[in-house]
Amino acid sequence: MSQAGNAGTGRTGRLDRRRDLAGWLLTPLVTLLVTPVLAGCTAMVALLGADQPPALCEQVRPENGCEEATLTLLGAHLVVAAGMWLLLWLLPWWRGLRVPRVLLAVVAAGVVIAVPLRMAG
Repeated sequence: MSQAGNAGTGRTGRLDRRRDLAGWLLTPLVTLLVTPVLAGCTAMVALLGADQPPALCEQVRPENGCEEATLTLLGAHLVVAAGMWLLLWLLPWWRGLRVPRVLLAVVAAGVVIAVPLRMAG
């Protein structure tokens, strides 16, 4: 099909450039709302019920550095997740980028959900 045949569809080449404003708005917002809930549930399953501090604190127990180790881990993960979340807004609102947008949101959520898993050991 020639470029003239694509004039009404909004497609150029392989990428569908029609607007997907709902997906562009909802993907980052749902990620922002759902990810902390999933991370909290993961933390409850992985960390509650243990009678001892998280496994992450074993290395820093002699110098009483559990809080610093926990905050360092949490900060590193949240900075990476926040950068990925901002990338969600930078992706254009084209319908052809819906799958990469959702995959980026899933990876950003995975970075946050990995915090309690890493703390548990």
